[in-house]
Amino acid sequence: MLGYCWFIFWQLLGLLLCSRLFSEKRSAVRLWLGSVTGSVLSIWAPIPFAFVLGFSRAAHALAAGAGAAVMAFLMLKKRRPASKRTPDTDRDAASDRPLAFLLPPMLLLWCWLLWSHTLQAVDGGMYTGQCTYGDMAMHLGFITSLAEQQIFPPYYSILPTVRISYPFLCDSVSASLYLLGASLRGAYMFPMLFAFCQFAAGFFFLAREICREKHAPLLAFALFFFNGGLGMIYFFRDYSLRDLLTGFYKTPTNLIDKGMRWVNVIADMLLPQRATLFGWAALAAALYLLYRAVFREDERLFLPAGVLGGLLPMIHTHSFFALGLIAACWMTWSGYRDELSKKWFAGWLRFGLTAVGLALPQLLIWTFRSVGGNDSFLRLHFDWVNGGNENWFWFWLKNVGPLFILTPIAFLFGDREQRAVFSGAVLIFVLCEIVVFQPNVYDNNKLLYAGFFFCCFLSSDLILRSLGKLRSPGVRKLLLTLLLIVSLNAGAFTILREVVSGIPKYGYQLFSAEEVAAAGFIKENTESDAVFLTADNHDNPVAVLTGRNIVCGSPSYLFYHGLDYSDRQQTARQMLKDPEALEKFRQELDVDYVYAGYYERSPELINYLLENYPEVYSTGNISIFDLR
Repeated sequence: MLGYCWFIFWQLLGLLLCSRLFSEKRSAVRLWLGSVTGSVLSIWAPIPFAFVLGFSRAAHALAAGAGAAVMAFLMLKKRRPASKRTPDTDRDAASDRPLAFLLPPMLLLWCWLLWSHTLQAVDGGMYTGQCTYGDMAMHLGFITSLAEQQIFPPYYSILPTVRISYPFLCDSVSASLYLLGASLRGAYMFPMLFAFCQFAAGFFFLAREICREKHAPLLAFALFFFNGGLGMIYFFRDYSLRDLLTGFYKTPTNLIDKGMRWVNVIADMLLPQRATLFGWAALAAALYLLYRAVFREDERLFLPAGVLGGLLPMIHTHSFFALGLIAACWMTWSGYRDELSKKWFAGWLRFGLTAVGLALPQLLIWTFRSVGGNDSFLRLHFDWVNGGNENWFWFWLKNVGPLFILTPIAFLFGDREQRAVFSGAVLIFVLCEIVVFQPNVYDNNKLLYAGFFFCCFLSSDLILRSLGKLRSPGVRKLLLTLLLIVSLNAGAFTILREVVSGIPKYGYQLFSAEEVAAAGFIKENTESDAVFLTADNHDNPVAVLTGRNIVCGSPSYLFYHGLDYSDRQQTARQMLKDPEALEKFRQELDVDYVYAGYYERSPELINYLLENYPEVYSTGNISIFDLR
């Protein structure tokens, strides 16, 4: 219970902070900004103390004390007077009402996906869905190792000699809850519920600012969250509906062999990729504040936009980069508009110095350590994942659907301000087509989707403006219905597949009942920093459920983080087969235990261990040996 109280405390502080510092009349916007601020505070509050005290309860207690002092100060402080009413204030407040109807069904969908995909207990084992079968194990490993070992800055539990360079703060928020007594499942899900609502609301509010047509935010919301291209054309010929609903990654938005790579944001970005979820939640708020500062000339918002942006790198580095690219374009346009006035300089200095000042320590401590001198990062690569395999235009058209044609038309026929707003998306798309920013080329989509926000905004305006010129309401409804069917069918079927995969019969077992029991024994009876020799399977119960170190983990994670792991991997594999290698390297690698489970049961090794070391745990298929 204490863990959930910790998170709620920071939510309340965020709400109080925004109610005192923002003069925004729209209560829905203040509520949203307050919740985002609360989540960011819960992520960052223990970090300064953790450098001294480790990621411990003491560090969290000091953070809570500091938060309580700030809360007391804010409660005594008078609320800032509201800004002078602008002509569109009442219209904007009324236009927020559709969000009250959008969020509940989206939240129901999200709750089902989280509940069914997050360590769902079935007969003592733990199940997950299709999209989380891979990434979830890595995030759970970060959460448990940070909470159990409490070393800060943390090291990879799956490569214990290397400091984590991945943006792990998306997991530290759950590690705090887990450390403070929440169950692993609850700690994983609870902050994600808030983050999804924050991003969904943020997307809507940002659309409300940028779109001109009254109902365009609703259309943009649908086009983004149920995004998909023309992938269903392959199911009429090569696949069946059963393949779609029960096959492993045979969804119309993610058919690699058919060149379908523009995945659905709910099923393949927000649900499995926690860094993206928490990053986009904060990014939407930062973009909203920066947009209001630049295009609505509310200069007070430059500073909070800079604060949110500066705290992004270790939550989601790609979101920080996307914000920087968009801000650079908006700064250039506003400089031309304002003729490089003192007001322009003052506003952008507040944003830029704040963002860079907060981000630079993160980049120096973590990001640059992995990127520097590593040729897996920042290299030329043309045509994203297509790589010239198909006609460029057809590749993008079949992946994105009608929006790929509508977006440039919307750009040409939009007003001057909308073209300026969209300039950042253009820069992102061009860069992602010629440069790769991480080992996995596919991961450029984490930048591309930030630009896709604006594609949905502008295209929705164009669609509704064009339909509004038609005289016949029946024709307007028919054309809009056809467009929605073509644009959303692939995304809808992909989400349906994830809903079905949450049913254990059609889902995936992540850990068996035996593995769960063995993990429980390890947590209760071994040291938090113990090193286990195990196989390098991604669903490793030792690394995922106990937070203990293993000699070398899954290359599915380590390779895409740009880490050099091959020698250690080969040594570990040799040790699991050859007793001589075990004895030769066990002291060098500080191995304390051998976990002999489904992937490690070499008869020669098991016989040797039984003869020479105590077997401290044993079931039918799992044994644990103490090498100390």
